[in-house]
Amino acid sequence: MAGEGRNQRLGKREPAAAGLLRIIRAGLTAVRDDMHPAGEREARIHRIRQRLKRLRSTLRIVEPHFGEPVATARRELAMAGRLLSRARDADVAAASARGLSATAAGSDHGLGRLALTLDLEAARAHNERTPIGEVQRHLAAAMAGLAGLEAEFDGDALVAAALRRAYAEGRRSMDRAEATLATADIHRWRKGVKNLWHILGIARKRLPRRAAKLLPDLDRLGELLGLDNDHALLAERLALSPSADRSLMDQLALIARRRRALEQEAFELGEKTYARKPKKFMRRLSPG
Repeated sequence: MAGEGRNQRLGKREPAAAGLLRIIRAGLTAVRDDMHPAGEREARIHRIRQRLKRLRSTLRIVEPHFGEPVATARRELAMAGRLLSRARDADVAAASARGLSATAAGSDHGLGRLALTLDLEAARAHNERTPIGEVQRHLAAAMAGLAGLEAEFDGDALVAAALRRAYAEGRRSMDRAEATLATADIHRWRKGVKNLWHILGIARKRLPRRAAKLLPDLDRLGELLGLDNDHALLAERLALSPSADRSLMDQLALIARRRRALEQEAFELGEKTYARKPKKFMRRLSPG
């Protein structure tokens, strides 16, 4: 996996345009190869979904140059990811309930029992037939749409623009999330954090060392916001369940307390990570 990580980065002296297309094509090939049954199904689907997210983030870098062909391919990959999300959502709900049960002081209000029930539900979801054929059709459409891309563009300029855009969008999303505390706004901020983390990871060999110091904070921030979203999904699942536990209100209160703690830590870290205005942020990424 370490070698694979290196293949997802631009080389220090590699022409950026050629490197971006190399990363995209390698990602598409890896997703296609992962479609063939090998290894644990749960881990394979999770790996495919992660690859699809990275691919979509990389495509956003070159989309301003290529326009609709890349935008269409990115939408195809998004649809493929959604088709694989059901079993993953069941895993997330079970893991959230189990984590809350383990950290609850005193009574866990039935969350331990709930985790066992959700584990069984997740197992059933993984045993059901995944619409691999449909996923493969979306992947094939994306590959066909991207096949003719030529490395005749200023890759360094596109990476710099993508970094500035991702940072500015993440900063705005953080401000909105902090103002509203709405689950959708917090989730949107999380996607922005992961997008910036990914682009920085791609370009890290070409950036000063101080830029790489941002990666651990962004990684932790994405983790906090991901856990918050997982707990929000669990709360929604419980609230909509036709056979809710008699301890439902206690369960929801426990989830709400945990979410507030996660969000507090996330906003404190976010204020540090997004402290600079976009122009100053980009100056930090400049050599010298």
